[in-house]
Formats: sequence, C-alpha cells, structure tokens
Amino acid sequence: MLLSPTALPTTIELHKIRELRSILPQIENLNDGYVLRWLRAKSGQLDETSDSLKKHVIFRKAWELDKIHQWNPPECLEKYCGYGLLGDMDGRPILMSLLGNVDVEGLLRSVASLDYIKFSLAAIEKGMKLCEQKARESGRPFEQMTLVFDLENISSAHFSCKQFASSFTTLVSLFQDHYPMVLRKILIIRAPEMARIAYASITAILQDPITRLVEMPSELDWQWSLAQIVNLDGWPMYWGGNLVENGDPKCPSRIRYGGGAVDESYFVDPKKAMADYDQLTTVYAGDKHLIQIKVKRPSRISWQYMTDEDDIGFEIHYDSTGACDKLTDMETVYPYIRLECTTVPISGFLDVTRPGNYILEFDNYYSWFSAKQLRYNIEIDELDQLSN
Repeated sequence: MLLSPTALPTTIELHKIRELRSILPQIENLNDGYVLRWLRAKSGQLDETSDSLKKHVIFRKAWELDKIHQWNPPECLEKYCGYGLLGDMDGRPILMSLLGNVDVEGLLRSVASLDYIKFSLAAIEKGMKLCEQKARESGRPFEQMTLVFDLENISSAHFSCKQFASSFTTLVSLFQDHYPMVLRKILIIRAPEMARIAYASITAILQDPITRLVEMPSELDWQWSLAQIVNLDGWPMYWGGNLVENGDPKCPSRIRYGGGAVDESYFVDPKKAMADYDQLTTVYAGDKHLIQIKVKRPSRISWQYMTDEDDIGFEIHYDSTGACDKLTDMETVYPYIRLECTTVPISGFLDVTRPGNYILEFDNYYSWFSAKQLRYNIEIDELDQLSN
C-alpha cells in the first residue's frame, strides 16, 4: 500500500533522518518534517538526499531565505505583482499568482530579474511557513500547498518577452531543485488557447513530479475546479466564491490584485544603469571570466554586473588551500545562477568567514555564438568595519 505523501515517517525513515543529521551538521536548523520531504522526494536514497540537501543549504544561505521576511522588495514589485495566500477547504495554504495580470515587459524594465525571482521565492517561503503551522495542527510531519495561476489578461508579451522567458525559466528551475514535494496541485485557471500551446512547449523543462500535479481546466470549467478544493464562502467572489470585502469582490486584504501597465517612472535607462563601473571585459562564447579574491579576515564580497546582450551565469567557488587550479575541485559557496541583466544590473553580496581564495566566475559557456560585453564592480569589505 502506498503511503500518503504527508504520512508519518516509518522507522526506516527516522533512522535515515538521524543518519543525515550525523553527516550533515549544516541541516541542524531544518526540522525532521523538512528533511523527510527531501528524503521522500529522493525515494529514500540516502546519498542522493545528502547531496541535494547540502546544495540546498548553500542555496538558502546565498539567497538569505531564512530571513527573507526582512527583505524589502522594490516598490514596483509590490505595486504591480498580484498574488495572495488563502486556504483550501482543509486549511492548507493556497498560493495564488495573478501571472496574467502582470505587465512583464514593463516590470523587467524596472527591476532586476534577480529581484523578480526573489519576490516569487519570498511568496513561496510564506506559504511554507503556513504549511509548517498547519503540520503542527494536523500532527503530520509536513503539509503541502496548492499553487493557482490566474491567466486572465495574459497577452502575447508573456510569450515574446525574452527577459521574462529567461527569468521565469530560471524560477521554475530553482523551484524544482529546491522545493520538492511542496505542492499538492498546480491549478491554471482562465487559460486561453495560446497559454495552452505555450504550456505544451515548456513541458520539456518540467520534471515529471511537477507535470503530474498540473490541472488546466477549460475557460468554462475553472470555477468548478476551484470549488473542488476551496470553501466558496471563504473565497473571493471575483474568483468564483461568495466572499466580498467592503463591497469589493477582489478582497484586497487577501489577494493583491496588482496589474496595469508599469508607470514609466520606474523604468531603468540601461545606458545610465552602471555609469560608473570598474571593469569591462568580453566573455566569448563557450568561455568564462574568473576573478580571484584572497580573503584573510571575515569579509563581505559585493558585486554588481550587467551585459550588453542577454544573460550570463554567475557562481562563487572557495579554495581553502590556495593551491587548487580546477573549479570542479573547489567548494561552491554561491550556487550557479544564470540571469538576464541587459536592462537592469544584478547586485548582490556574500558574507564569508573562512580565509582562503574565492573565485568569482562569470560563465558564457552555454552560448555557442554570442560573446557578452560584461561590465562589473567588485568590492571587499571586512565585516567588523561594516558593523561599526
């Protein structure tokens, strides 16, 4: 008999969780339910679970996900990205994304692709917190949530905007790699024919566990599909329920509607975005550009970069010996991310405490033909000076 995904752990699973904790002290802040979700996603394979969790902890640290609730996203994202967190009929979270209502071209002319992705991850992290709360109430080791995409007002820009396609693909990849077994269902509502065609074209990047969760009802049946998972009395009228808030069927305290064309005052002029930069280099197709930083004291490594065309990969490696000459033999301390950065520069930092060599890698290895003009600034500040 197959176990429910959220069933209590077996004796064998509890033993494997203890073993994972013994070989991965860095997962001490992850509760047993969190670790069990990864173990089940990897079919109980200890080595595979250990390797994935090790990478996941590095990802969480690099993206500061444990304190993402303290992050203040750009005003433009708060104003124009619609989403909400509600509950299904059993009290499990539903994360609703009004993707069709977003002016993706205007948005990605105004904010960095990294911030758009981080904003989406912040919403997922909020849903995860609600899942943990529900798990404590239900007595299960972990709970799952439902993701609802509303594609009302979706336009050709969602499919033709290169910046959005690149950013959304990166977001999907990060979700698949770092949020296994988080979702019970993905419901896509009010999807016109062009969205169905587009979905068929992106299934190649979706892993099988994700595709099995997707339900895309017809434009006539979406309300019926929602009614199967929600209590209509607690669901906004605009989305097929019975709830009205001060006469507003969209219930703005529960779902931020967003929408509308992004005001041009938010637009970034790429010619002025990095007027002052320290370095300019060409990263040829199939090549990498490496920057070595020697750290002796706990420091913050900060960066800002953009290209004249398309995206570029970025990663940070660590070598404690100072003698390693192969990136593949070094420790990854900031995981690889490939981001669109033609219009708005990418900015970030990493606090490092161990002495040694840190190698910043800009990667155009995946490109067959296109060289990238890369502008960047790199700064190193000792942490004790920053705290003063």
